[in-house]
Amino acid sequence: MGKEEQRKKYGISGGIAIMMQIQMVIIGIALIITGYGIINSFDSPNRLVVYALQAGTCLAILIFGLFQFHKKKSSYFKSVIYVYAVLEGVRCALLSTNGIAAWAGILARLLMIALACGLVLLAEHLGEKKYSNLAYLLIFFEAALFLLFALMFATGGRLLFKILPVVGILICGSICLFNEAKIKQNH
Repeated sequence: MGKEEQRKKYGISGGIAIMMQIQMVIIGIALIITGYGIINSFDSPNRLVVYALQAGTCLAILIFGLFQFHKKKSSYFKSVIYVYAVLEGVRCALLSTNGIAAWAGILARLLMIALACGLVLLAEHLGEKKYSNLAYLLIFFEAALFLLFALMFATGGRLLFKILPVVGILICGSICLFNEAKIKQNH
């Protein structure tokens, strides 16, 4: 099948295919880190729930990327984004702020709430060019949350718990790539 036939059949051009491959690598790394977190979190039920939900989100994104992306209908991907928004809500609810400065706990919860709301808004306007900047804003929020966790929450802890919040950045990055690919696919 030639490139033009492939583009007509699947709606995937060369640039989009490269974006999808990068996205699959990113989410694969996120899944590996999350799996390691699950293995090391059996002593903390809250962490175990969050990491299990992260692994489920990563798997859903991989399934979408492998089997659903070529379809013009984006309801599956929207549901993946909604699941990730719910994950952010669960993270916010289960966040333990014992021994953490009050401002850091409040800021972390606000960032998670902003992420959940932003993800829902992005899902509603998936593939619309005027909302593409929202995906980048979500990456920024996840990066800020990562820095907050690494500097305030995981002090003196194991290196693993400083690295695990990177998964959120990777998931948001992959969502951003999917959104950009959908925008290119639709135009």
